Amino acid sequence: MKQPMNRKALTGGRTSPEFTEALETSGTAPSSPSRRSALGLLSATAAGMLAGCTALPSSSGVTRSGVAASDTNALIETAPGPGEGDSAEDIVNGFLRAAIAGFSDDFATAKQFLSDHAVAQWRPLATVSAYSGSTEPQVSVAANGSFRVTSGQVGVLDSLGVFTPAQEGATYDGEFSLATNSTGQWRIVGLPQGILLPFSRLMQNFAVSSLAFLSGDRSRFVPELRWYPRSSQADSLVAGLLAGPSEWLSKGAFSLIPPNAGRAGRGVVVEAGTATVHLSADSDPASEEDRRLMVAQIEQSLVQISGIDRVRVLAGTVDLGAPAQLTPMAPEVGGVVGMSEGSVVRGSGARRVTLATDRVLGTTDARSPSLGADGAVYALSASSLLRLPRGQQSASVILSVGDPSAGAGGLGAPLGDRHGWAWLLAEGRLTAVNGSGQRATLELPWLQNGAVTAFDLSVESERIAVRRTDGRVAVAVIIRDQYGRPTGLGPALEMPRASGSGTRGLSWCAPNAVCVLAAAGTEGGGVPEVRLIQVGGAVNTLVGVRGARSVISDRSEESLLIVDEHGQTWQRRGAMWRVLTSEVTDPSFPLP
Repeated sequence: MKQPMNRKALTGGRTSPEFTEALETSGTAPSSPSRRSALGLLSATAAGMLAGCTALPSSSGVTRSGVAASDTNALIETAPGPGEGDSAEDIVNGFLRAAIAGFSDDFATAKQFLSDHAVAQWRPLATVSAYSGSTEPQVSVAANGSFRVTSGQVGVLDSLGVFTPAQEGATYDGEFSLATNSTGQWRIVGLPQGILLPFSRLMQNFAVSSLAFLSGDRSRFVPELRWYPRSSQADSLVAGLLAGPSEWLSKGAFSLIPPNAGRAGRGVVVEAGTATVHLSADSDPASEEDRRLMVAQIEQSLVQISGIDRVRVLAGTVDLGAPAQLTPMAPEVGGVVGMSEGSVVRGSGARRVTLATDRVLGTTDARSPSLGADGAVYALSASSLLRLPRGQQSASVILSVGDPSAGAGGLGAPLGDRHGWAWLLAEGRLTAVNGSGQRATLELPWLQNGAVTAFDLSVESERIAVRRTDGRVAVAVIIRDQYGRPTGLGPALEMPRASGSGTRGLSWCAPNAVCVLAAAGTEGGGVPEVRLIQVGGAVNTLVGVRGARSVISDRSEESLLIVDEHGQTWQRRGAMWRVLTSEVTDPSFPLP
């Protein structure tokens, strides 16, 4: 079941009015949804089906009352408690239904199906297993007399709000033990921690938000998606910042909130659009710069919530003041960069600007250009990487591999990051080189035994997405020293829905999402689809273009391009793909 995803979770910014429009799915759409709408409304797709014995019945199931909940647009859900004389199987089925509706009554009804001991031990939100709504969980009797509940699995949400997508075909398997109580009624005495939910209910009851951590140089936000109950979203976001980034992100992003900080008083109080965050007195980082950055982190995280426009942070009785102004998570990147008649140009129309002529580059066969944040132009020529500094009239070679007479050699398209390093594939190996031609020594423990076929950097230049030769895709944080030199990658966070033999290409298409091309099924008429996958979130697909070869994005949600096998570049316009240009080749977007 498709559900809209909040754009703020992708960008950390406020929701624009057009972002409430519906998103086309499998080729159907409202008349003219914007590109910004499309990327913000990432939705879930099903994650496998599992045959079973007894389907969870829909009769006497979860219902919705006509009273709206105070903190969400969702209606209150209800489910019946146990009935006199219910069979053991009825109790299991009733518990599963009541757990789905448990967010409306703090799981009070669900606990009625448990023994007193089980109630004391059960933690409903310790883990949330999500399944596709297309198939109900199956309930069967195991050989030992317990009941087994199985279902396909979309993913698992842990108690910290981290969602881990499941591999294709993954299953949930839970065992429930029952016994009769003193009145002869069946009750559950043993069960797995957590609950089992349809993915649509997960999205209904949890808000997807970005925690705003800081880059190593303290100049950019590095976002991480978390899923928190809507009833406690603000307090949960602050708690998430206090706890710091997940392990995969922690070696390249951090929080300025002191490690001994804690929430105090009433936590987060929202009045007239202002969220006042009450922290303990030892939460004050002391220096004025650190205070401003800390407040910026908290504000950037909380303004995602509807009704919060500004944030005030108190450490005990001390007001920490105004936030620092950092580059937005989704900055304006500008026009596409590409090749036209041997020159590097910016823009695709008649008003495109020439950045470097073939004379300045010293070759007529330059390809795969990139524009660095410092204005330097990079391009490939045969097996060499060229660099043209801003304002200079002659490019220099900063990297060569193999035999120059071998033509294209082993170099892939370069990408200049904001720290002055150019990233590219050199004979299948991930490589970073600075303007002087010095290669960075990269510690890549999870890439040691495998070449890379594609990669892209995130909009703030602090994370990387990598496709390996075995088809698997992972994201990782880039570890840098105090001067911005890359020294390695953090642990890999696998992206199963971006992986597989039927997928190709790779691009960050939002601050918290990557895009790939995926082979379409028979219902797609052989046209590849564009799969948009949140890092730790949901998935959505758009019908692509026949003959699509690669997908490109500005990483800021504004522009998504497809290059086909004929060299044409297509751009999404409303619900349609239209040819943007056939004159500008090798398009790319620079990092800001």
